[in-house]
Amino acid sequence: MNRSGAHDMTVRFRGVRGSTPSPGLSTARYGGNTSCIEVRAGGEILILDAGTGIRTLGTDLLAEFGSASLDVTLLMSHMHWDHIQGLPFFAPAYSASHRIRLMAAPGAGAKLLEALSNQMNPINFPVGLDQMKGLAAIEEIASNDVTLGAFRVQLFALNHPGGCAGFRIEAAGGSFAYLPDHEPFQSVTRAGHDVGAKAQTEALIDFVRGVDLLILDTQYTEPEYASRLGWGHGCLPDSVFIAQGAGVKQFALFHHDPSHTDLEIDAMVEAARALVPVSLVVTAAQEDEIIVPGAIPKSLVRSDRHPLFSAAALL
Repeated sequence: MNRSGAHDMTVRFRGVRGSTPSPGLSTARYGGNTSCIEVRAGGEILILDAGTGIRTLGTDLLAEFGSASLDVTLLMSHMHWDHIQGLPFFAPAYSASHRIRLMAAPGAGAKLLEALSNQMNPINFPVGLDQMKGLAAIEEIASNDVTLGAFRVQLFALNHPGGCAGFRIEAAGGSFAYLPDHEPFQSVTRAGHDVGAKAQTEALIDFVRGVDLLILDTQYTEPEYASRLGWGHGCLPDSVFIAQGAGVKQFALFHHDPSHTDLEIDAMVEAARALVPVSLVVTAAQEDEIIVPGAIPKSLVRSDRHPLFSAAALL
């Protein structure tokens, strides 16, 4: 439900950090909440993941719609805590007058229910999952290519411990891909176990090819990644390779490391920009930023290749 009546799809970052929240002065500009994205199109609302960023989303929805019943869909990429830990604080889910359609990837429904129930077990949290009367029973997405109201949603299995679904979403003439937790497939070859990494990488590039906006886990610089193989998160040069190879219009670094300050994320953006042609717009996901996929502000279109920071220091 979207009272604006706009036909364009909008993507609003509600939480952009990975692993654990990181509030503080040094992270205030990009934000410290964990993964959550609000998407609107055709009068409908789609939420991707329920990290701590979903708390303020819930508050804002209640303020916007007042006494009207909410009908929204929440897609969960996977069950790690930085993607579910905000759900107990999502206020609309506590009222039976609202309907929160909760959806998991094919085959992941039972695990999602277990994860959500466990985090609200009395040993961890004073209120049980059964108190969230607005949550519908968990559904599994029927296939890797479905239509959910105004949205066409496609899924891709990412490289992450325990699994993670990446989403390609199209609506209202725009498209974006959300790949929240993904380690380069070639990490298996670096560790000496080749399981077809080249083919998997090519398949991922095909999956996101031509999207207006690519939101991709880029938690580490290359030096950081060298000591974190197998942890399940992205490396800056590999993310750039995917974005450039897929011919996307805008690439947003996502799942920022909790230890990275705003200035360090700035430096990663500039390092990425130094590796790509000026036609590829590179940004970092910023809390409360709203993007209309395909409508890139002129202020983000680069006319030169002069980074403010040294890319060599990061790469």
